[in-house]
Amino acid sequence: MAPMKSRPSREPPTDEFGESYSLTHLAQRWGVSRRAIRQLLQTGELPFVQVAGQLRVPVEAVRAVEATQAEESKA
Repeated sequence: MAPMKSRPSREPPTDEFGESYSLTHLAQRWGVSRRAIRQLLQTGELPFVQVAGQLRVPVEAVRAVEATQAEESKA
């Protein structure tokens, strides 16, 4: 029997880029496509940093967006 695949962690990986999300990881976390994440980056709705050719979204930015969404859903 093949080993089961683990689900992606909801916590950002800590690596040489610090605490940040890759576009793929963030898309999985939010249940959207990478393209949707890229559109948020292009419109400036979601800040990012580029490190060694990779686009990364800081944890603080993700938490801020999620907090805003939680506030809006309560209203």
